Amino acid sequence: MATAMASQVMQIKSMRATRGTVVSPSTTPRGLGCSGLRGRQQGGGFSKFTVRAIQSDKQTYQVIQPLNGDPFIGSLETPVTSSPLIAWYLSNLPAYRTAVNPLLRGIEVGLAHGFLLVGPFVKAGPLRDTPYAGAAGSLAAGGLITILSICLTIYGIASFKEGEESTAPSLTLTGRKKVPDQLQTAEGWAKFTGGFFFGGVSGVIWAYFLLYVLNLPYYFK
Repeated sequence: MATAMASQVMQIKSMRATRGTVVSPSTTPRGLGCSGLRGRQQGGGFSKFTVRAIQSDKQTYQVIQPLNGDPFIGSLETPVTSSPLIAWYLSNLPAYRTAVNPLLRGIEVGLAHGFLLVGPFVKAGPLRDTPYAGAAGSLAAGGLITILSICLTIYGIASFKEGEESTAPSLTLTGRKKVPDQLQTAEGWAKFTGGFFFGGVSGVIWAYFLLYVLNLPYYFK
């Protein structure tokens, strides 16, 4: 019991002795080699020092920024997406030419798909080494166009309702009013789907005609 009391008394004395010590103002805290971090005496207590972050006067250029400087839009401006060349290219795609009738836009997209799908089916199809490679590849491309048209029809039925207005925005990002895209309606999507099917089948027929009816000397056939 006496030993425990004696140890407590020694601890109290050591705490009082440490409280009375004051770090010299010229003392540099351990682990910090900076000469500007010096101890400061605070009313007889422990010394304190402050660390301040220096802001550089040189302004850095941000490559990626929020669209129009508004972070709430949820889109970013990058050197790729905001360049004039990319903006011109995207604005000329059928999906973004809102002033064009959805039927014509569907025909344009279908023609490109149908014309380009014949080649892979002819050269990589199961009948590629037979005399029927051209006909089989063209029929396979036409079948894929039909499947894609059915998928577009299902998407339109599930996404749009008859008689409802376009879900596309009527304002640009700068606040300018514009006519909503009629593709985002049930009627407009039906026109786009019909145009895609017609254009796709026409593209397949045109590719087959150029390859095997005119019999032009193409390198790949």
